[in-house]
Amino acid sequence: MNNKGQVFGFALLVLFFFFLIGVIATIDPFKEVLDDVRGNAALNCKGTANFNQTLFDLDDDDANAKLNKRTTCFATGLIMLWFVGSFLLASVVWLVKNFKVKPR
Repeated sequence: MNNKGQVFGFALLVLFFFFLIGVIATIDPFKEVLDDVRGNAALNCKGTANFNQTLFDLDDDDANAKLNKRTTCFATGLIMLWFVGSFLLASVVWLVKNFKVKPR
């Protein structure tokens, strides 16, 4: 029986659990900051509290404003998914790489 390897593997599993709790705890503040950015009157993203449909329709005439504003709205909408997903994927890869329990 490999007790030392099992203890080390369990310690890594507990550390991964703390990483998971940490990243879940940052979701709400991160979402709040992104909502503030997306709710800015200069950006005027759909789905925010300060959205103005008239100004949004006026952006259709200016291709540069349309390209900059709508791309930024899209990117700020997905950045939390990318951050949390990449952090969790990297944590799982780290856990699998360093888990030392060997078969008998």
